[in-house]
Amino acid sequence: MGNKTNFSELFAQLSEFFKEPTEEFADDVASGRLLGYFKKVFSELDLDTSCLSGLSISGDVYNSLGEEYRRLFEGPMPPYIVPVESVYKRWSNDPECKLPIAGEKGYFMGDPAMDMIKRYQAHDIVIPDKYVSMPDHIALELEYMAFLCINGDIEEQKEFLDSHLNWTDGLTKDIKNFDPPGSFYSAAAEITSLIISKSYF
Repeated sequence: MGNKTNFSELFAQLSEFFKEPTEEFADDVASGRLLGYFKKVFSELDLDTSCLSGLSISGDVYNSLGEEYRRLFEGPMPPYIVPVESVYKRWSNDPECKLPIAGEKGYFMGDPAMDMIKRYQAHDIVIPDKYVSMPDHIALELEYMAFLCINGDIEEQKEFLDSHLNWTDGLTKDIKNFDPPGSFYSAAAEITSLIISKSYF
């Protein structure tokens, strides 16, 4: 895993876990391609592969992934999980911010979102319409990390991991509390946390 392109591909692949599943993604799961890819990556990075078994699904993979994704991340009935950095962190760390929600968690468009908007603008990256109210959605942050693996230096990559991808353990814990062990999204979250925590740069 020495070259940057592989890391870019790896973070781009992690990002796909947190987007509404497409037929192409479901096909990668159903065919075993996704499992094969992560087995290879985990062996190269010397990570424990036990969490990968959740990536094997049989039956109507596209529909079952879609249902699971919507139940976990979109509701319609709470509680459901919002995989957005601002929701997991204090809304603002600015001592000048006098809003009542400043020190609270659970809100959109906090400091992390504002910082992500600045980062996208600096690189002329357009936020997809679906994510305009949540520019710090985990899928976008992982995509941005993939971008940095090609376009940024190691210091930028480390800084971004430390400042923006340091909340994924909380997300993984929440997903595991919702989803039975061994299920697809529990595995996806654990894989993502493991890769981030190892940060092989």
